[in-house]
Amino acid sequence: MLDWKILAVTTPLLFVSYQALSKLLPKDISAFLINAYASLVGLVVMLLLFFLTSPNKSLQLPPKYLSIAVGIGLFISFGNFGIIKAYSLGAPQSAFTPLFYIALIIYGTLFGWLIWHEKLTLLQIAGILLACIGIYMAAHFKK
Repeated sequence: MLDWKILAVTTPLLFVSYQALSKLLPKDISAFLINAYASLVGLVVMLLLFFLTSPNKSLQLPPKYLSIAVGIGLFISFGNFGIIKAYSLGAPQSAFTPLFYIALIIYGTLFGWLIWHEKLTLLQIAGILLACIGIYMAAHFKK
């Protein structure tokens, strides 16, 4: 059985890879167009994964979850746009990626605490503080 911890450590490689590919895009190509193509590919891949893994093959989504699905789509689209736009503005991979992933850790932990009322351990709080210090240092001492 595949352990979620293995996925938590290996899956970011996919995101770093797509961020690295984003650096290859010329500045005269619209990030909106790139997002549209990427989203179309994602649609096909997600539908294939759905049909391969789901016992229920119906594409019908219960109406009460449609607004959540639309919200997720909006956040993914604008999030991907932000990443691609940052690279088109000259963000170096070596500086952007650490800031991005440290911020993901902080935001994810805070959302878990504030929205889902998950308990924070002293180690997690220390990690958030260290991540904040790291973000400050990376931004303040960049060349």
